[in-house]
Amino acid sequence: MTLKYLRQQMLLPQKEYIINKRANIRGVDVLLLSFTIEEDKNRLWLMYENRDSIEDSFDNEYDEFKTNREEMLHNIDRDNRCKDFYIKEMEVQGQIIRFDSCSSSSVYDMNREGIMQLQHFAEKGLISPEWDDIRLEDIVITEYEQVKGDAIPNIDETKELFILLHIEKSSREVPIQCPFKIGFGKQDIGTKVMYYDEILEMEKYFFIDEVYSYNAFEDVAKRADEIEDIKIREDMLNNFIEAMESFCPRDKNLAVIKYETENNIQLNFMMKDYLERKPINSASAIGFGFICGSDEIGINGYKLRECVMQPIDKDFNGEIELELFSRYIEIPEETVKCF
Repeated sequence: MTLKYLRQQMLLPQKEYIINKRANIRGVDVLLLSFTIEEDKNRLWLMYENRDSIEDSFDNEYDEFKTNREEMLHNIDRDNRCKDFYIKEMEVQGQIIRFDSCSSSSVYDMNREGIMQLQHFAEKGLISPEWDDIRLEDIVITEYEQVKGDAIPNIDETKELFILLHIEKSSREVPIQCPFKIGFGKQDIGTKVMYYDEILEMEKYFFIDEVYSYNAFEDVAKRADEIEDIKIREDMLNNFIEAMESFCPRDKNLAVIKYETENNIQLNFMMKDYLERKPINSASAIGFGFICGSDEIGINGYKLRECVMQPIDKDFNGEIELELFSRYIEIPEETVKCF
């Protein structure tokens, strides 16, 4: 390792505004440390404790899963361990600071960069003794990078720092695992499936409008024909085919379900036999769910959504065993006051 490479990992700002404020963001107690102005980027720094350590969830990351279901449930649990929130803007002394990227890491023993960052903030007197007994791997440091080209904030540190954080909306996946059978083709009005939602502790339902076969390769080829630039068209096709072939062979189509929910909830459907198969590789868990146009209403009067599932024979036209595997909880945007 060269000194130049090590220096790139150090936090050596040209200017730094000390914040030293606290906030509670979606149940997480967060310490806002400072805002740094550097040669090529400006960053907001914060830290918090994650007792459900992300690193702990990786302990079995490379264990051999017996089924796709087991692997996917593991992934949902791992993702939900993350304290997931994104600060899109910070308002301070009447100035708006916008962020377009962020990264987080735990300060585990081998994370040299994280340890140097922790040392920097400790030297600034921002880390009180209350943190002394917290495991390093449970301390998460997050940096938010200001949108490039935006004006550098001018913060008067002699005045009160009244700070508002604008938190972006997000979502969280929760398992459902409700199996059902349905025939291919268009369904009658009122075709409904009931399921129990453990989060809401009540029965819910969704309507099925149609189950059909989708030729992804043919569809993308048609869309590519509309691109005039030959190189861009060829690059798009090649990239899509390379990614797609590991999931869906060319001699197969993808099963798609059109559905409606009373409150426009996004659902995630899987073919039941796929869930019970042994995982082949990481690409086997690719999801292709997508949403219809916002103005499209289904036959039951609610917004129409679609979920792309797994490969099927191109001539398949019978009954299919599916499973409502999971649903997504929408977490609305919010504004948080620091104290």
